[in-house]
Amino acid sequence: MPTSLRAALAAALVIAGCRRDGHHRRQIGVALPVDTGTLASELRRGMQPPADSLGFELLLVAANGDPVRQAAQLDSFVTRRVAAVLIEPVDGSDSAVTGAIGRATRARVPVFTVAAGAAGAAATPVVAHIGSDDRMGGELLGWWVGNRLQGGGNIVILDQPGVATARDRVAGIRLALSRFPNVRVVASPAVEPASREAARGKTATLLGADQRIDAFLGTSDELALGALEAVEAAGRRDVFVVGFGAIPEARAAIVRGSALVADVMPDLYTIGRYAVLVAASHLRGNRVASLVPVAVHLVTRDSSGAPP
Repeated sequence: MPTSLRAALAAALVIAGCRRDGHHRRQIGVALPVDTGTLASELRRGMQPPADSLGFELLLVAANGDPVRQAAQLDSFVTRRVAAVLIEPVDGSDSAVTGAIGRATRARVPVFTVAAGAAGAAATPVVAHIGSDDRMGGELLGWWVGNRLQGGGNIVILDQPGVATARDRVAGIRLALSRFPNVRVVASPAVEPASREAARGKTATLLGADQRIDAFLGTSDELALGALEAVEAAGRRDVFVVGFGAIPEARAAIVRGSALVADVMPDLYTIGRYAVLVAASHLRGNRVASLVPVAVHLVTRDSSGAPP
């Protein structure tokens, strides 16, 4: 267990012993991109038990995918003088969101990013990021692809070089693939904007080129699903796709036996739990790690329990 989490658990014992002092519970603001779906539900489910045991009240809001609305929600938390803010940014590079994070920090409200990080100078004061171990995820996916293509093969990485999490994933993929000398990365195009449509276009172009391609690795599920659409439109049964995120649509594609065959799934329950523990530890005056990585696992058709 990371040192910061040991400190958080120690702080939990202190706080739990002092919570029945007649005062109102301290509040932690939680800003999510949306408040529906399995991913948001798992984050909330992980956050609530430690918040209850430590005597914190969670104020949960959702931005419905609107970064401007999320920025306003952060400003509202500052006005309410919450003890801390946990945010999964709608768009970690959006100036409205990063600006609001900067304003909260200047107002001495500690901010922690959860699941997705924030970028830019205004986001520098974030106390910690609690999220998936992206490098581990990349190694896991690269190892799986390498084993599937043991006889050799060519792969394409649909990259997002401007995104820190994607860079970590690609580093992990390349490290794992270095153990499979017959498996080569023949292209790693930057998909910008990082949309499904852009990924579909890049994939279609590469499929039309005079070069053998065995697999497309998307650094996010949006890119993987875009690649899947292009592969299916081309009628290519000799190409498979893998991705990151394991969103419901991607998992459904795996279960139905499509060309999307594997996906890296985050442990959002644990991310939510650790986020509250790390925030509580910081509020007790403990020094916490700036990055708390949480292990991921691989989802395939076999692991999903789908019929053969």
